[in-house]
Amino acid sequence: MPQKLRVFISSTMEDLANEREAVVERLKTFNMEPVNAEGLLPTGGTSWNVIEDEIKSSHIFVLILGSSYGWIPQTGYGAGLNKSVTHLEADLAKSAGLPILPFFKMLKYSTSARTDDEQRRDEFRKEIGDWTAGHFRAEFRLASDLAKKVCDALLEVFFDSFLKTRVREFAARSGVRPLESAALPKLGFSSVLSQFSQGRGVLFAGAGMSIAAGYPNAALLSEYLGRQLNLQVTGEQILSRHRFADIAALANATMGRERFISSIVTFLDTPQPVDPTQAHMKAVRFFKIIITTNYDELFERACRRQDLRFAVRTSSDESAETATDVTIYKLDGTIGLPQTLILTDKDTTKVSHNRSFWERVHEALASKPLAVVGHSLRDTTSRSLVEGRNLDMPGVYVGPTLDPVDEITLKRFHLIGIKAEAEQFMSALSSEA
Repeated sequence: MPQKLRVFISSTMEDLANEREAVVERLKTFNMEPVNAEGLLPTGGTSWNVIEDEIKSSHIFVLILGSSYGWIPQTGYGAGLNKSVTHLEADLAKSAGLPILPFFKMLKYSTSARTDDEQRRDEFRKEIGDWTAGHFRAEFRLASDLAKKVCDALLEVFFDSFLKTRVREFAARSGVRPLESAALPKLGFSSVLSQFSQGRGVLFAGAGMSIAAGYPNAALLSEYLGRQLNLQVTGEQILSRHRFADIAALANATMGRERFISSIVTFLDTPQPVDPTQAHMKAVRFFKIIITTNYDELFERACRRQDLRFAVRTSSDESAETATDVTIYKLDGTIGLPQTLILTDKDTTKVSHNRSFWERVHEALASKPLAVVGHSLRDTTSRSLVEGRNLDMPGVYVGPTLDPVDEITLKRFHLIGIKAEAEQFMSALSSEA
């Protein structure tokens, strides 16, 4: 089932508000799902029942300990245990087997007698420090320092097979719930959508569909590579100055091709299960031809689950076409065949000579209506393909947001913009076409 990496953030509120906010914002930039009390909506249940459910439905527990021990409940859950809510949350995470990542704020200790809260705080820290081996533990001074160290620890989960296994084992035991689907409003553009009758159109799918399923985004991948290249900047900072292909070229030259490819494969082997979304499941039933720049195998798995015959074609492949229900053209290769991955400009040049592959892609774009879903159309290859399509055929560009800059893109490629999530669009196709 589709699921982002859910990270529960536990700490006292009053003394760590800035730290919590910094961590939340950092996780959001990487397409992870931060779970914190401030973001929880009323459900009708008691406070502890809500917190307990959220902890047990997360993949990782981040524990941030500051200068305060925290509020000790006198009624309800935990009453009589003389433990703070943060302590109770940590106990629950430990008993459930949830992987715990602790972070201690560096404190200035006075020479005066310690208060009861300070004594309990120090005892709690000692308890966490004495827990069984396997906890990633770090100290911090500033909120920005903490946010970086939390992300470093989460990146370690992608690297470390032991931590990755622990996350998967917990998710399997607890049955972490999938993200809830939003309500699907009726979309307009019936006259356009009706031209995408069953099997007649071509889907051009981008990273947005994979991110919606729970895969980490380009910022996290860039930071992941940056750590291995000893770049002391964030993934967002890397991408603000450089194209991903250039980062890949540096990694390829520094690490060597084999180690570089192995690193990408490890990264995409996510700790949490990432399964096809309903948009993937509907797409493979509705589109006989899918063109994508995504490395993952979500479309392939969607076909297998519905007993659809499919063929995968990559720009490294020169095999003949075969009769299938769905043909998936993977412009940048597939993680199932790591040697086909297109990561650098040199890779792109190498496969550009595969005339039969590109002729098939151009033929599809010349003869069928086009739906661009979850794709920014920023890379040169994608822009060239879409620009060279048959403009007499209808085309739509689907995205959750559309701004004035998008309007320029739409005009250039003769596409009609539809503001919608991928699942909303796929459902609209089924009902209106």
